[in-house]
Amino acid sequence: MRKISLAAILASAAWIVGCTTHTAVSYTIRGEDPSFVDGRWMYVLSYAGGRETVIDSARIEHHTFTMKGRYAYPVSAFLYMGRGADGVQISASDFILESGELVVEKPAEGIFMLAGTPQNDLYNDLPRRMAEIEASGRPALQCVEARDSLVRAIVLENRNVLALSLLDASLLWLPGEEVSALLDSLPGTMQQHPATKDLRERIDRMRTDVGRPYVDISGLTPEGDTLSLGEVIRRPGCRYLLLDFGALWCSPCREEFPNLAALHEKYAARGFQIFGVSFDVSPERWRECIETYGMKWPQVHPGFGRAPRQTKAWNDYALDGIPACFLIDARDGRILAKNLRGEALAQQVAQLMD
Repeated sequence: MRKISLAAILASAAWIVGCTTHTAVSYTIRGEDPSFVDGRWMYVLSYAGGRETVIDSARIEHHTFTMKGRYAYPVSAFLYMGRGADGVQISASDFILESGELVVEKPAEGIFMLAGTPQNDLYNDLPRRMAEIEASGRPALQCVEARDSLVRAIVLENRNVLALSLLDASLLWLPGEEVSALLDSLPGTMQQHPATKDLRERIDRMRTDVGRPYVDISGLTPEGDTLSLGEVIRRPGCRYLLLDFGALWCSPCREEFPNLAALHEKYAARGFQIFGVSFDVSPERWRECIETYGMKWPQVHPGFGRAPRQTKAWNDYALDGIPACFLIDARDGRILAKNLRGEALAQQVAQLMD
């Protein structure tokens, strides 16, 4: 699907000047909202490097808080009211802790973002630009390509912590090889950033990715038999297979299940198969999911009583959450695409099957 080569992407970076150094940042963060509970503490937390770091905190008074401080380097962070099981994430997504004054804004009820500095204002404008792509009337696959091109352009024009945050999210759908190449384009100061090192380590740990062979998965069927992904891929007539990870408790999964059912109904007789891996919490909920959404394709469960992140399947496929899916060419067992959903997945399958 990609029409821009990595060589062209990296060549275009040659004339772009990096705009970051590992200098300490001086920041002020202010926020006010009736939902901010007096007496509780607001925290700035970062997970750069793979572990939680408390950067700053302030007590909420009169539904208001203010933090002023310095940190050793710019970093992607989150705003939480409280910590641990008692914590409530306030920022709708991560934000960039950089020098300047950040103000908590509320674009919609229950949605907060931090604005007022260059990287954050660009980051906050990204959903609008993505929405314009979706509303352009282009086919879904072309919208996916345009979205990817926009992310690449922002990374190459802003080779700083904003780029790292975007690349971290993009690993869900971009091949790890491409994310690595974009990381290589970052200036030397960014190569030592904890988030860069963590992202590289995650890519190195990935056993599965676009262009690589699938890793086999075995589990129990609803009937209690053992079935493997490889068995289904090797079935006579199987041309392409979608490996789908989901669960009834996952709202985006429930939205996608009818799309999968429609694709299976349309193309199963022509060689398109689905292999479902469920993370439902009980056999009863799993059967309810299968019956509710008419899942007529092979289904397995990796084992009840374990958190999804503790399963071999989750870690073999380097999942960051569900829904997640991998489109596999049954002829050579290689992964063609990952995490396509909705109309984009339907168009990709139609191109392969028609």
